Amino acid sequence: MMNQRYIPEEADIVSRCRAVTKPGSYYLLPEANRVETVLPGFKGAFSRVLVTPSVGAGFIQHELHIEPGGGTEKPISNRLEHFLFVLEGNLTVVIEGEKRELDEGGYVYLPEKTDFTIENTGNRKSRVLWTKKQYKKIDGVKPQLIVSNEKRVEAVPVDTYMEQHLIPHEEDISYDLAFNILNFEPGIYFGFVESHIMEHGIYMLEGRGLYWLGGDYHEVQKDDYIYIAPYCPQFFYSTGWERGRYLLYKDVNRDFDGDLQIGE
Repeated sequence: MMNQRYIPEEADIVSRCRAVTKPGSYYLLPEANRVETVLPGFKGAFSRVLVTPSVGAGFIQHELHIEPGGGTEKPISNRLEHFLFVLEGNLTVVIEGEKRELDEGGYVYLPEKTDFTIENTGNRKSRVLWTKKQYKKIDGVKPQLIVSNEKRVEAVPVDTYMEQHLIPHEEDISYDLAFNILNFEPGIYFGFVESHIMEHGIYMLEGRGLYWLGGDYHEVQKDDYIYIAPYCPQFFYSTGWERGRYLLYKDVNRDFDGDLQIGE
């Protein structure tokens, strides 16, 4: 009998990899496949970059890991709008000199040109989902600062599931983005296959499910990240014994005139 080399289960890396990339359509980025990078202007912190314009996205998302005492070294001040959501731990946000305290589920929307700093003033590591993008202006309106917690946002029925709107984009057209938490009881699924112009960044907060993306089924679970490009067909089915929940970003409330090349 031939000698067989023993390979421990822990070494079976490739076959257990769930990361999938379909350029121009979608990708699935599980927690186990994300890598760390240091960002300029931060101390005691690192990022796991989730999405950037390098893949065709119109926004940037970081999963920030901030040690106690870590955070920004100086105020962030630029022409971008920002959204911070606390996945774990605590975060102190100083907004143009005013201090705001966030705990798990807390979030802040910062309009463009708003100066702010962030710091983990707790005694354990914090994880923060940080989104930033160029604001698309329209005449006569301006979005306002929002500081809240998802626990204070009522869930309303949408299709077959319950949804929390963290930003009032349906009532206020000044906001050009939406952050919604979709809540699915076990066995609940979309009422139809969606395909639309809006791109998505999805962070799984709880539970498990099957996501059908562009003709492919993928098992997803807590802390998975999915980027979905415009018009990629998509369908979600909540599996397991607990509810499935995810935080979804999408671009809203704007026409696309700026994308046209208009001659004189």
